[in-house]
Amino acid sequence: MPPTEGLPGAPELLNGLKDVLYRNRFDALLLFDIDHFQQVNKTHGRDLGDEVLKAVAGFLKENKWLGYRIGSDEFGVIFSGGNDVSVDVLASLPEYIADKTGVSITLSGGGIQHPGTEFGLDAATAEVLFSSTQHLLTQAKKWGRDRVLWLTEPLSEDVDLSDIALRFYKDLAQVNAALAKEMAVESRTDFLTGLYNRRGFEDVYARMVKRAQRSERPLALLYMDSDSLKTINDTHGHDAGDRFIVDLARILSELLRGNDLVSRWGADEFAAVVENTTREKALSIAERLHLAIAERTAGTMSIAMFYGVPTSPEEALKMADDALYRIKGRGKNDIELVE
Repeated sequence: MPPTEGLPGAPELLNGLKDVLYRNRFDALLLFDIDHFQQVNKTHGRDLGDEVLKAVAGFLKENKWLGYRIGSDEFGVIFSGGNDVSVDVLASLPEYIADKTGVSITLSGGGIQHPGTEFGLDAATAEVLFSSTQHLLTQAKKWGRDRVLWLTEPLSEDVDLSDIALRFYKDLAQVNAALAKEMAVESRTDFLTGLYNRRGFEDVYARMVKRAQRSERPLALLYMDSDSLKTINDTHGHDAGDRFIVDLARILSELLRGNDLVSRWGADEFAAVVENTTREKALSIAERLHLAIAERTAGTMSIAMFYGVPTSPEEALKMADDALYRIKGRGKNDIELVE
C-alpha cells in the first residue's frame, strides 16, 4: 500500500481497541473509506491518489485521534478518554482533502459509540465491536455511499440497521455471558494448580456435609500442610517452590478419586473430602498420600483427618485444624485421625 505517514494497520487497530476497552477508556469506534477511490486514481493519477491518502492520515493526526489504515482506502479511528463523539465528526474531512490536494471526495463509514454502562465492554468484546462496525460501513456503501451510519441506539426504524443492532447486542450479550462464566470459574480456582481454591472448596464442601447429614453416611475430611515449602523457597527460590506445590497437587489428584473434592486451601495447605468411604479406607488414603509425597517430592506433608458425619462444615474443619496443630507441635510429618 502507498505510504500514509506511518499509520498502523488492522492488527494494531484491534490491539488498540482491546487496550482502551481493558482500561475502560472506550468512547467510539469509526471505520470509513473513500468512495470510488479507484476512480480517483484513474482520473487524477496514482501520485495524486497517494496524496489524498496522506491527507487523510494528516487529518487524523492533526485531530490527535488514534488513527489506523486498515485497507487500501479504508481507515479506522478509536475514540477514547471520556469525550463525547459527534456523529458528524468526519464532516470537515472532504473539505480538508480538497484544500490539501484539490481533489473532491465523499466518504462512507460506520460507527459505534459506547452502548452504555449496562453493557459490559472489555478486551474480549473488541472483535464484536469491530465486526459490527464493519457491517455498518458495508450498509452505508449499499445505500449509495456518501454517508456515515452510527449505531447510537439499540434499535433503528430501518430494518437493515435494526438487524445490525440486534446482532451487535446479541453478540455482546453472548461474549459477556461467556466472560461471566469464565470469571466465576476463575474465582473458584487456584491459578497455579488448577484445583479449587478455598472459596471453591467451601461452596462444594458445604453441599457434601449436607448430603452426609441427610444420608447419615460419614465422610472423610483431609486437612494437609506441607512441612517443606518454606525451606524449598528459601533454598532454591520461589519457582522451585511453585513446582513443588504443583507436584503436590498432581499427587493428590492422582491418588484421590475423580469425584472426591480436592483443593489448595492456602499457600502450602490442601484440603480434600472423600465421600462414601469407611474409616479404614480413608485412613489408607491418608497413608498412601503421606508416603507418595515423601517418595516423589523433595518434601513431606502433615495430614490431619476428620472422619464422621459433621454437625456443621465448620466443626469438622476446626477439629482437623486442631489436629494439624498438634502434629506440628510434635515435629510435623505425621498423620492424625479425629472423629
